[in-house]
Amino acid sequence: GSPTKGRFTPNGSASPGGKEGSASPQDNEAQGEGDDDGLAVGDYKSMGCTRHRGSHIVARRNSEIEGPPEATPEPCSPAAGSPLCLATASEVMKAIGNLEGILEGADCEACFLSMSTPGKWKAAAVIEPEFEEKKCESMGGAQELREVRDRLLQEGVGIACRKGKKPEQPNQDSFFFADTARFRLCCVADGHGEFGHWVSHWVVRMTLRALLMELANAERLPQDDAVAQIFDVVHKCVKLKAATEGFDLLLSGTTLSIAIVDRTTQQALTAWAGDSRCVCGRPFAGGGSKPEVISATNDHKPQDAEERRRIIGSGGEVIRLPNDVPHRVFVRGRESPGLAMSRAVGDLLAHSVGVNHVPGFKRFNLEERSVLLCCSDGVWEFIKNMEALGVATKHGIAGVGEAVRQLAQESRNRWLKEEVSVTDDITVIAMWGAPKRAHPTAPA
Repeated sequence: GSPTKGRFTPNGSASPGGKEGSASPQDNEAQGEGDDDGLAVGDYKSMGCTRHRGSHIVARRNSEIEGPPEATPEPCSPAAGSPLCLATASEVMKAIGNLEGILEGADCEACFLSMSTPGKWKAAAVIEPEFEEKKCESMGGAQELREVRDRLLQEGVGIACRKGKKPEQPNQDSFFFADTARFRLCCVADGHGEFGHWVSHWVVRMTLRALLMELANAERLPQDDAVAQIFDVVHKCVKLKAATEGFDLLLSGTTLSIAIVDRTTQQALTAWAGDSRCVCGRPFAGGGSKPEVISATNDHKPQDAEERRRIIGSGGEVIRLPNDVPHRVFVRGRESPGLAMSRAVGDLLAHSVGVNHVPGFKRFNLEERSVLLCCSDGVWEFIKNMEALGVATKHGIAGVGEAVRQLAQESRNRWLKEEVSVTDDITVIAMWGAPKRAHPTAPA
C-alpha cells in the first residue's frame, strides 16, 4: 500500500498519492546526463510525469534499452531433511483458513496476526479510517489479545500498524508475532497494487504456518536454503489463493521480511524480499548519544548492479522517469509494471522479467541490551536507521510502547510535510533481546 510503490495512470496522473512539482535533487543531478540505465534522463521528453513515490508506474517513454543477456539465478534448493521438503503449497493452503489451522500442532505460547476485513464485493476490503490501528486476531479473542500485548510490552516488544492517508485504499501492511517455547517470530509484509492488502494478508498467514512447520522440534535456527524454500512455497501458495479468492497478482504483490530469534541461544536470523527493513542495534557502549548498529537488511532495489543485470538479462529494463523518485522495473519497451523493488512475493508480470522472491539473509545475536526493529517503508522512507534506533534505545525496554508510537507518528508527520496529501501505511515492530531461556526439553 505504499505510495513509494504505487502506479501512474497512462495519462501521467498519479494514483494514488501523486504530487505535482519539480524533480527530486537526485533527478535534477541526472537531467541531461547518463542515468545508470545507459540513457539520458533528459531524453525522456514526452512524458510529463508527476512526482510520485509509488511501487508501480504505467506511463513512460517509448525507447528501449539494449542489455546483455544474463541468466536469472534459481531459488535455493530445499535443505536436506527439512520438514518443509515434504510439504507442498497445497498442504500449507489447507491450514490457513483460520488461526486454529495455522497453529495446529505448534507449541505457540502467544500469537496474533493483523487482518484485512472483506468488503461487500468479491476481493473488496473495508477501508479503515486514517491512522487507525489495524485489526488483529489472536488465539483467544479480543481479551487475550489485550493481555498478550500488555505482557509483551513488559517484555520489551511493541507493535504499531497504522493506516496511511490513502482514502481509496485499505491498510495494505500486514504482520504477525508469535512465541513458541524456543523461538520468537515476527513478520512484516507491505502490500502494493490494487490487491496488495489481500496479498499481504494471506502471505503472513502462509509464512507463519510454513515457519511453524519448519521449526517443529528444531534445535537451532533454520538454514538459509530452508528459509528460501519457505519464501518459494509462500509465493506458490498466494498464487493458488488468488485464483480461488478472485484477486489478481499480475500487478499486485508484497514485500516479505521475517525475523526468527532462538530464545535459548539469543541467535537471530532475518530474511527478506523487498524493502521492509530489519535493523538491530544497541545503545553505544561508550555512553554516547548515538546507538550502535549491529545488523541491517539491504533493500532490494532495481538500480543495484546485480539486481539490474538480472532484470535486463531477463527481458526487463530499469528506469527512473523524469520527476519520479525511485528507479522502476519495466518489461522492455512496455508501460508496466513499473515496480520500484527488485524482489517481492506475487507481482507475476515483474517476475517474468527478472524480479524474484529469493530472500536475503542476516545472522546476528539479539542480546539483552539490543533491540530489533522490523518496519515497512512507511517508516524508512524518511527516517534513517540510526535515528529509528535512537528513538528505541532512548525509551529502552520499559518504554517500547512509547517508542513504536513515536516512530509511527513521526513517520506520518514527515510524509505529510513532504507529500502533503498522502502518507504510506506504517508498521513498526520493536523487539528487545531477552535473557537466555532454558532449553525447552531441559529438566526443571
